[in-house]
Amino acid sequence: MHPMVLTIAGSDPSGGAGIQQDLRVFSQLGAHGMAAVAAITIQNTTGVKRFVSTDPGVLREQLEFLLQDVSPQAVKTGMLGSPENVRVVAKCLTDIDAPIIVDPVLAATGGDPLFNGDREALLEELFPLATVVTPNIHEASVLSNSEVKDLRSMREAAKNLKGYGPGWVIVKGGDMAGDKVVDLLYNGIEFHQFPHRRIRLSRETHGTGCAFASTLAVMLAQGLEVPTACKETISLMEMYLLGSYKVGHGAIPANPLVIGERERERCSVLERVGRAVEELEALSKGGILVPEVQINLCEAIPLARNHQDVAGVKGRIVRWGEGLRAAGCPSFGASHHVANIVLTAMKTDPSMRAAMNVRFEEGWIKLLKTSTFDVSSFSRGDEPPQIKAREGSTLEWGVAQVCTKLGRVPDIIYDRGDVGKEPMIRILGKNALDVVEKAKRILNMVL
Repeated sequence: MHPMVLTIAGSDPSGGAGIQQDLRVFSQLGAHGMAAVAAITIQNTTGVKRFVSTDPGVLREQLEFLLQDVSPQAVKTGMLGSPENVRVVAKCLTDIDAPIIVDPVLAATGGDPLFNGDREALLEELFPLATVVTPNIHEASVLSNSEVKDLRSMREAAKNLKGYGPGWVIVKGGDMAGDKVVDLLYNGIEFHQFPHRRIRLSRETHGTGCAFASTLAVMLAQGLEVPTACKETISLMEMYLLGSYKVGHGAIPANPLVIGERERERCSVLERVGRAVEELEALSKGGILVPEVQINLCEAIPLARNHQDVAGVKGRIVRWGEGLRAAGCPSFGASHHVANIVLTAMKTDPSMRAAMNVRFEEGWIKLLKTSTFDVSSFSRGDEPPQIKAREGSTLEWGVAQVCTKLGRVPDIIYDRGDVGKEPMIRILGKNALDVVEKAKRILNMVL
């Protein structure tokens, strides 16, 4: 069964925020989305021209008639436009037995107001019903009547807002300066900090608050505990931003459609790895490429997050006479070491989604350095002891060293090994077929 999730929010004609964004999130995360319109905005990606709140009686009718028929597993409120609409929503949700996520929308990304009238209604009428409230630092500042500018003031604002009765308060720190972002969750007893990297786009973003709250609503509808749901929401928000694209001439909307795009790409990745393996097996003298640890060939889906997002060959690729044979079929999660290479390289260049390890020979390195290949290396002797002590972390460290130093992902990364560690050449490329073409070129050079 798909969880049923209701959004009560404003309409954004550009589709980047409001109920349009909420419904996209619900759909991509497998929920059945429902919507009651609380306001109509006249806006595009460059800003809000004006807005009109839905008549309170009409909003009440929408909600009462819907809730006579359907019991949502979660409710998310966003832009409500007026104190009158806040009171209507609060009355209609009083007896709802489901998580309620309140995004206290006061203004758009560019600062254009999205709420007219006394904001006390939000605090006094709606906050006491909320499972979680999700203010950004500007909203937290206004609603707590304090300046929120750092972690200390975030804590104070969270305490203040918790006093109005919500179960949890998460103050989002994305609008504060710095390369790291910290979101702060508070339940009246303990704080949970969620530090994460800042995703920088070419323009300011749009609809992130809506996407955050609606994603959190789905997570809670699926039965996750609030801290776990917040952690997963933050992780998904990173993907929405990394997968974002320009719509108009202004702010760039968060893109929840990337969730479906990633899943649809899985079949294509498996098909490409399979074709690439067939090409390797067709090489008459490909066996000389095989190192002692054998070969794996991997390709990741877009915005891969872990080994389950990277397809490799089960049992690896082994020497078979003078040729090569795959010991198993391509599948996701079949590789650890080569998958780590791919995941690390993608942090520098998300388009470089494939890698393959092959045998190391000093003579080969000399040939590669005189070729058109972009070649680089790292030394295991430079590896910090704490990295060396962690099983499987050397490749992440080494590949990261190279990519950070170059500011790009090269075609070839090699190392000369260490005690108990075989020297290795790694071939990197945009997909598995790209990597195999490079492997063929290397084979032709060394034969």
